[in-house]
Amino acid sequence: MSERASLLQLDGRLAVAIPQLVCEGEREGWPYLAMTRLEGALGSEAWPRLSEDQKEDVLTQIGETIAEVQQAPLGELANFEPRWEKFLLGQIAACRDRHERLGLPKKYLPELDGLLREAATRIPMNAPPVILTGEYIPENLLLTEYSQGWRLSGLIDFGDVMTGWGEYDLLGPSAFMTGGRPRRVRNLLRGFGYSNADMNPELTRRLLTLLLLHRASDPIGHICIRGWQEKTESLDALRRLLWPVP
Repeated sequence: MSERASLLQLDGRLAVAIPQLVCEGEREGWPYLAMTRLEGALGSEAWPRLSEDQKEDVLTQIGETIAEVQQAPLGELANFEPRWEKFLLGQIAACRDRHERLGLPKKYLPELDGLLREAATRIPMNAPPVILTGEYIPENLLLTEYSQGWRLSGLIDFGDVMTGWGEYDLLGPSAFMTGGRPRRVRNLLRGFGYSNADMNPELTRRLLTLLLLHRASDPIGHICIRGWQEKTESLDALRRLLWPVP
């Protein structure tokens, strides 16, 4: 169970709180975990109340936390399926059908075909893997207001953890929280550890590719930029809208 293994592996390694395991067992054939409840407001509830400066600060903290998680040793998680290469190849194979089914506008589909042909060489397959939650979204972040401002105070939901290429975990904040605003995007990437030189078109092409290959990918439902379909006539324009960095 990835939740159990993740909580044990990350215990004491992060600056933000994560649930602590209290007990575990089985009831009527179903395994269960009991864990502590964390303090703080769900990001989905608190985020709209933050000022723009506060949102930029919190995105820096999210980037830092993603990097901190990815610095932890894999431990037992190294043996969990799916392995990154197998996962990515499966996502590539199913990607076009998925997005046609979910209603991605047809104007993007020819470019999607080209992107998928390049995906296996654009995204590192065999780089040293790191811990990926795939779930840095407002519903899984806890925020707390202090005298100096809002802080990321906790993470929840490690039920889909796997291991692989670290940039995969930048997609949740990119889709749900940065809103295509340059300062928000830069703060997230700087918190993750990227320099201005790292913020280049090759990075944002990888991020767009990963966005479309994510196991929960649904641009129509997830990209939180009002009118993005009318503002972009191509996937490359969508890339520049989502990550407006040089």
